[in-house]
Amino acid sequence: MSKPPRFTFAISSYDHVNDVVDGRIPIENAEPLFIRLPIPEMFRRFVIARDWDVSEMSFVQYGTLRAAGERGIVGIPVFPSRLYRQSAIFVRADRITAPEDLRGGRIGIVGWANSAGVWARGALSDMHGIAAADVTWYQGGVERPGRAEVIGPRYVPDDVKIVRVTDRGIEEMLWTGDLDGIIVPSPPASVEASISSGGLIRLLYEDFPAAERAYRDQTGCVPIMHVVALDRALFEQDPDIARRLYEALERARVEYFASLAQRCPTLVPIPWVDEHIESMRAALGNEVWPYGVEANRPTLETYLRYLRDQGLVDGGFGVDDLFPEWQAVTDER
Repeated sequence: MSKPPRFTFAISSYDHVNDVVDGRIPIENAEPLFIRLPIPEMFRRFVIARDWDVSEMSFVQYGTLRAAGERGIVGIPVFPSRLYRQSAIFVRADRITAPEDLRGGRIGIVGWANSAGVWARGALSDMHGIAAADVTWYQGGVERPGRAEVIGPRYVPDDVKIVRVTDRGIEEMLWTGDLDGIIVPSPPASVEASISSGGLIRLLYEDFPAAERAYRDQTGCVPIMHVVALDRALFEQDPDIARRLYEALERARVEYFASLAQRCPTLVPIPWVDEHIESMRAALGNEVWPYGVEANRPTLETYLRYLRDQGLVDGGFGVDDLFPEWQAVTDER
């Protein structure tokens, strides 16, 4: 047997991957060194400089790069973060009373190629008929001005307007009335406080679980935020590492969700946790969020439709172009 490859692996602290990180579930014939960093730094340093060999990264950035011909990264269909993003849209209560009120409005975003933003804009289009061209988008930092995009849009339609903000943050613009809403992965403290107190800034969907269920019923999607990718140098050194990484992370996922229903009522002393889990299984099936291509094809097709509609990939890039290297070394072809 060849000497196990040593490599660095940056990934967040998720319960469903921790058995791999702590070594209880080993990656076959491998010696990984795990790195934990804040998500923005982790993503930026991998995309720009490949500071580690394997990394969790933004799925929208991954798809945008691969569609643009970037061959320096190789993805595997492991999706460590999946979230509905109806709860990422925050609006002024004095102007916006329903999603349709956003048509013709001004919305702040941290980046066009941001997974939370892509899925939120897609949901506004699918559920309410609000196209990207129906809104003026203001891109910048949340609290600090001048946040630049790591990856920008490539094919934005002529009728879509994106304004770069460099003199102040979009949080301030929301409070001063220069914006009607913002889409951000995590709300700033002032927005959280306003929501808690029933203040000027509120969630677009105050009953966001109901909005998420309606979106899921219409589209069949469980939105994918993040993916796992390898530096191509590691993959070319050991192509089978893609399969071994996938199998270890898949085993961790399966074992975690298999034990969740039994553990929650004991470890989380909250009434009706077990009933909630059973309701979730009834809606989403036993595979709450599967890995792989075929099990996720409807979600992946919707994801690429959003990327095309929002000018991030061209029309010739399809689902089977996302993970061709992984498919070539596994049985999923």
